[in-house]
Amino acid sequence: MKKKLVACVLLTAMAVTTLAGCGSSGGNTASAEKEEYVPGEVDENGKVDGLMYAEGLPLVDEGEYSFSIFCDDSSSTGEFYMLDVFKEQTNVDVDLEIYAYENATEKLNLALNAGTYADVIGGWTLSDAMILTYGVEQGVFIPLEDIFEEYCPNISAILDLEGVREKMTAPDGHIYTIPYVCGDTTVGYSPYINSRWLENVGMEMPTTTDEFEAVLKAFKEQDANGNGDPTDEIPFSTDPNNKHLEAMAGYFGLPMNKNGLTVLDSGETAFAATSDTYREFLSWFNKLYEQGLVDSEIFTQDSATWEGKGNQDMYGVSIAYGSSEYAGYVVGTEKSEYDPLPVLNADNGGVWLRDTPGNSVYRTQAVITDNAEHPEIIARWFDNAFELENGIGCSIGPVGVVTFKEGDGYRQIDSSTLDADMQEKVSWSNLWPQSLPKYTPIGFKTIQDNPLYDEKKAVEEFYEPNLTEGVIDTPWIEMDSVEIYSEYASAIQDYFDQQQALFISGEQDVDDDAVWEAYKDGFEGLGLSEYLDIKGITTVVE
Repeated sequence: MKKKLVACVLLTAMAVTTLAGCGSSGGNTASAEKEEYVPGEVDENGKVDGLMYAEGLPLVDEGEYSFSIFCDDSSSTGEFYMLDVFKEQTNVDVDLEIYAYENATEKLNLALNAGTYADVIGGWTLSDAMILTYGVEQGVFIPLEDIFEEYCPNISAILDLEGVREKMTAPDGHIYTIPYVCGDTTVGYSPYINSRWLENVGMEMPTTTDEFEAVLKAFKEQDANGNGDPTDEIPFSTDPNNKHLEAMAGYFGLPMNKNGLTVLDSGETAFAATSDTYREFLSWFNKLYEQGLVDSEIFTQDSATWEGKGNQDMYGVSIAYGSSEYAGYVVGTEKSEYDPLPVLNADNGGVWLRDTPGNSVYRTQAVITDNAEHPEIIARWFDNAFELENGIGCSIGPVGVVTFKEGDGYRQIDSSTLDADMQEKVSWSNLWPQSLPKYTPIGFKTIQDNPLYDEKKAVEEFYEPNLTEGVIDTPWIEMDSVEIYSEYASAIQDYFDQQQALFISGEQDVDDDAVWEAYKDGFEGLGLSEYLDIKGITTVVE
């Protein structure tokens, strides 16, 4: 059964890869000279091309314009409070095509292949490779810098922040995406452990990989969740869409990101997916898997299944952005029973990868496609979303409902004081599709009536002594390598993911030298050397 499950994973991944390599029938098939955007004439009614008001709100008369957005999101309702606010402000109708992350990539590839893609494509499904392929090469994603300069003062101001315009500008000199700039966490996904379970089995918080294994065994063999059934515990699992298992190679001294990259003490970005350290991690984690200490569905379950099992108190440890994502509790003013798992082996070289320096520029969160009529209206719609109070509404809660202007700042009330219906409407996941760009000034904070426990801040402070000094560098690649880079990147990423599943599940013996050498040779067969050369990475960790 185990082999069948992993085989399903590999077939799905290969199918997605094949689709991703197909060109769109709706766009250009080769790189072409980009046309400069020319603003329309403003008529006596103050409208551009007789449709969009050149200044102020609304943007158009009611019923005159609509556009579609494709994105991934995890909202339970698919309804977003701020979209209704923006409809009232702009008179623009938005048709939201929203999918769970695990389905969104396949849906997007199919749409791009068929030419039936939305006016706006957004979310975590986009990547540098897609911007280069569908923007720079094919013209499916259109350049936006001229529209921003003409119509979007908020976006232009964001682009003028230090380092932002440079990071947003593709190798051909154009900007294809709407910027998403924010203060960010230094620790994204990390393991959380149930301290109540620890107490139930009489164990201390583990600090080494050996102690961690002993704790997981106790979770499996005893009634750790205290429900009277000693057989329903799953010691370890992870977010299906953000597994971050390779990050735990940091316990052996070499933390990695999902692309197999690491950052060295010198600050240099290096490739580590063929290193002896990664192999050591895989061997250790395979032993955990073979003992039944790891979720048997770790490579096959979707988010709903993962969350469902977590809500039934079945997980002792899971990797997640925050423990509330799978543990079934409502974030409150006090710390929950979940604690961050320490960086293991910290006294013997254990280290965790620093995700960001404390802020981030996401350059692949939303594009406007060549299917969009009047892209300037769409750009202005997003620019309006970046107004301060609208940004507060998307990130914290709508002004006048959850947040209130107070002197020079804003006060945030305890949303639990609202009626149940409104509480659901203004819950964070229902404010705005959180995979799309939003903006509040970096460092912006509200005065909170009843501050919630800040688990991410606690994790950051706890992990800080054991984080890498630097972060992984992500420069754009050179123009003459755009087409071949996309092919390399897709094939190498799929291979890395597939082989990780095979090694951990035991379908391939990571301790067999011949198997490991064949694994390393597989990367070279997919063009690893050329891929790293294009990315400017000169070091492969042995």
